[in-house]
Amino acid sequence: MNNGKPIVLATFEDIQFELKDRIVKADDTWAKSLYKKSVSSERVNNIKAQLDMDCGRFDDVPEDANTKSELYAPLVKLLNSIIGASGNSKSRNGTRQAVSTKGKQLHKRVVESQVSPDIVIKATGSSFELPRAYRVPNVDAHIGYTNITTAIELRLDSTTNDVERTATKEVQRMCISAKEIFYQQPNRLFVYALVVTEERVRLIQFDRAGALYSPLFNYHDDPDTFIRIVVGLSSMDEAELGLDTSVQFQVIGDMKALGTIRVLDPKTNEFTNYKMRSVDPFLRREELFGRGTRMWDVEDADGTRLYVKDAWIDPNLTPEYIILLKAKGVKGVQQIVDYEDRLGRPYGEIRYFRPRCDPDYFPFVNKCFQRLVTVRYGVGITTRNKTEAEVLGALYDAIKAHERLLDSGILHCDISLGNILFGGPNAPDGLAGILIDLDLAIKAQYDKYPIDGRTTGTRHSHSNLQLKGRGRPCKPAHDYLDDLESFFWVLIHLIYDQVNHDLTWAHHLINTIGHGDQKESADAKRAFLTGDLEPSLIPEGWSKKCKTLVIAFHHFIDDIVIEKEEIVGEMDRVWDFSAMQALHSQKRAHYQEVLDIFEAALPAHRAPLARTSRHNV
Repeated sequence: MNNGKPIVLATFEDIQFELKDRIVKADDTWAKSLYKKSVSSERVNNIKAQLDMDCGRFDDVPEDANTKSELYAPLVKLLNSIIGASGNSKSRNGTRQAVSTKGKQLHKRVVESQVSPDIVIKATGSSFELPRAYRVPNVDAHIGYTNITTAIELRLDSTTNDVERTATKEVQRMCISAKEIFYQQPNRLFVYALVVTEERVRLIQFDRAGALYSPLFNYHDDPDTFIRIVVGLSSMDEAELGLDTSVQFQVIGDMKALGTIRVLDPKTNEFTNYKMRSVDPFLRREELFGRGTRMWDVEDADGTRLYVKDAWIDPNLTPEYIILLKAKGVKGVQQIVDYEDRLGRPYGEIRYFRPRCDPDYFPFVNKCFQRLVTVRYGVGITTRNKTEAEVLGALYDAIKAHERLLDSGILHCDISLGNILFGGPNAPDGLAGILIDLDLAIKAQYDKYPIDGRTTGTRHSHSNLQLKGRGRPCKPAHDYLDDLESFFWVLIHLIYDQVNHDLTWAHHLINTIGHGDQKESADAKRAFLTGDLEPSLIPEGWSKKCKTLVIAFHHFIDDIVIEKEEIVGEMDRVWDFSAMQALHSQKRAHYQEVLDIFEAALPAHRAPLARTSRHNV
């Protein structure tokens, strides 16, 4: 878990990579249709009547600007004229104001870049606050990604066009602002941005499926569409801005304060309110696309501490709450309290707020918003301020929980550092370690369907064979042995990545097995399993019994990998399914062997480990 703080700031090159194959051009009708239901033609006409226009042109906008600087003041004036005429500038719910950010640096938390928008619509209200830029040099203290509804970039009309390469670069630049808005406004569902010249405007949308942009259109020739977009982007209805209004903050002195998160019961159509224990989610993924996971620390009306998890999932997959309901009562597995599935609701599926696009241009994958409320446990598994016995005991109980889950017919498929929690203070027997995050879990049917091309999970703890087989025609289905191997890689991270040591090769190993390149990761893991692991190769600070555990687990996983490799070969042709089934028939023996390895080490000394650090990775 990242505890709400990303480890590495994204570069512009990272953004370009993240956007690859995720940018699509919408047709001419999209921008014209946006906000058409909420901003009526009558309202547009009333606003237009209050604006200075002459001969089909907004008066103050220069027709032949020579520099971008000439556009700031007239466009800010025009935007504020529209916002004021619409009635959006001030209400009991907040304020909206277009502001030039020329020469200002907006405080960034996820992107390493000097690029900031040229104009923003500054906002106050439930979801907005002043930027948290305390003692941060060279950033604006009054305007930031925490208190804007949208970001606007200015360009001279001669420097832009609808050529794909040009539009793509504009989307990439605006993605800097989009990533920051998503991160610093954690209840964001989608983000709109604008590119504006002295003649034309381009609308851009960012959501968890990708980015899309409109063709440029002349806003002097089509003032109705421009007015409608500006009114929508300054709306007092936060849902129209792309904010999740079921997350309600209090605002005290221009800063967010503890509020509530609501969960709708579809049967009674009534809400249950959960009180925030922190203004920020303790986990929020900084990636723009994907699940966009947020996890909040809350309590119910009785004061019982719980977790709320928000995520966007593929509606074609089995929802996590279905898996959790099946796992109810399974000891050592995350227990569900409440849930909300927004399938079929206007802001609950991306397809409802994204226009249809050419499927040949971009294979759009719809996503659905889901919220889970679960029992609260301890922190993610770590060696920090924990004894060796606590760490190994948590892993031991998590492995036992994994077997129970498998016996209930569910395979986890995403064993990782972030998905194993300590059971919390005074955890009952057998609950020292808890398995969470079943959003990738599947029905255990690897013997019924032995070949499966899917590879799910977290890269650093993927099994070697699942990585190696990705893209091959006869990759074996993910099975419980893959998950047991993932437990091994979690252990390796704890042993080598969270204590001080001077084993240079181990730092390289940890970096490589978590590398984005699947072949490098698979090769590094296979090489480590093939090599001899001696006690001298394990950092000091771990007991002799713990080192014996690591070596024995290493031997067990190596033997399993060899046996599976002999069965599946290069995975380029059909292999002997019965041989794999025979291996799986030893399931109970496999789990028992791993548990026995841990049991032999559990009586180890309970003194704290050497002072932990991650700086040497």
